[in-house]
Amino acid sequence: MRKFWRVVAACLVLTMAPTGCQKKEEPKKEPDLQLEEELDKEQEEPEQPPESEEQPVTVLSELEAEITWWTYPIFVQEEGAAETYEQEIIARFQQYYPNIRVNVEVLDYENGPARVKEAIEAGAMPDILFDEPGRIQDYARKGVLRNLEPLFTPERQEDLVSPEILSACRYEDSYVMYPLSMMNYVMAFNKEMLETCGAMELLNREGARTWDTDTFGQVLEKLNNSGFKAGMLFCSGVAGDYATRSFLTNLYDAPLMNADMSAYAFQGEGAAAALQKAKDWVDAGWMINGSGVTGAESVQQFVEGESSYTLLWSLPQAISNQAALEERGIEVVEMPYPSQDGTPVLEYIMNGFCIFQNNDEVRAEAAQYFLEFICNGEEAASHVAHTGAFPVSRSLGDVYQGNEQALFYEALTPYSGPYYQKVQGFEAMRVYWYQMISEVLNGEYGAKAASNSFVEYANETRKAQ
Repeated sequence: MRKFWRVVAACLVLTMAPTGCQKKEEPKKEPDLQLEEELDKEQEEPEQPPESEEQPVTVLSELEAEITWWTYPIFVQEEGAAETYEQEIIARFQQYYPNIRVNVEVLDYENGPARVKEAIEAGAMPDILFDEPGRIQDYARKGVLRNLEPLFTPERQEDLVSPEILSACRYEDSYVMYPLSMMNYVMAFNKEMLETCGAMELLNREGARTWDTDTFGQVLEKLNNSGFKAGMLFCSGVAGDYATRSFLTNLYDAPLMNADMSAYAFQGEGAAAALQKAKDWVDAGWMINGSGVTGAESVQQFVEGESSYTLLWSLPQAISNQAALEERGIEVVEMPYPSQDGTPVLEYIMNGFCIFQNNDEVRAEAAQYFLEFICNGEEAASHVAHTGAFPVSRSLGDVYQGNEQALFYEALTPYSGPYYQKVQGFEAMRVYWYQMISEVLNGEYGAKAASNSFVEYANETRKAQ
């Protein structure tokens, strides 16, 4: 995966190089004796040092401050580079803000959350953290984050690829996260199996490739009739459950939560229809009962060519499994989750920044300069590409320069839905979600009873903890 993004980033740098540095090929001419004499004289003169290709930078502020930036290893590193990508960002930033010193620390995912928690308890937080909305929302609940509303200008909000992004950045009446990049989850099919059973012609292959529930059912039927093993509706543990939520909530337009995310709402006709349809497909052999199977196992079976599709897929998974897929001669067809009306609402991952409340207005101002430089500055497209995701801003355009696989994922960003992961008690809710699916698939409860029970228990997790 890293190799892929290094290549993409390198291509991006090349495409952003000043055109004045490109060498034009001149037509051949007959030798000019006078010109040759002049050239001989020039060669005898001492060589002058070449002018720097780097354009002069305009200092944007003389503000003096020293700030600390903590980040998880989100940015992809360049192999063989003298500095980390985070250090390169800081060096470039300090050309515009020469008197702002930025100290960076890269956290690891295993111990990082505990490190931040300890810093909050000790009152020794960093100024900036680069993280995902779920954890940032937890810090907002503790009252230790600054309101970033001044950064969300009308122009900035208008530039976002989806208005739902704002919901991930807000806590109550404040903006607590400034977003940089995002990516949606999808499902994947075995291309050869689709072609063999005649299902490929049913798929939309343009843009975001959106499709409806009825067409999805037709594809499953064709795969089954041709003897191909189905994919799994896995529900053993919470890992990968975002895939099953996107899948089931879209089948018959049954959202996980209500509009203001004050309560879970996966019940009623739509939810019951989705769960019952999944049970019918399992009973018909069009889908495998995965009540004892994890999302990772589902992906493994797909990569090994055992199953015709998987509900759990993403661009990083495609890249990390690229060698295994090529070894087995498997080509993948990526598709969004089907929906009743052909317009899905998708879960996604997002990367963004928060600023801790350290009661120092100068440091806070310096931190805001740093956020705007990374997210809105001249190198913002490169920063996005180094996260392996896609810009939240329309104005950044195609950061991967026409890569077909990347363009599909980028086309999905306008279909991003509310960011449920920021809701209090979300982690506890996930257990009830996979238990509900398992109960229906195993015939322990009917679809309506199981969804009603899920909502009852899920809403208990919303209470203050």
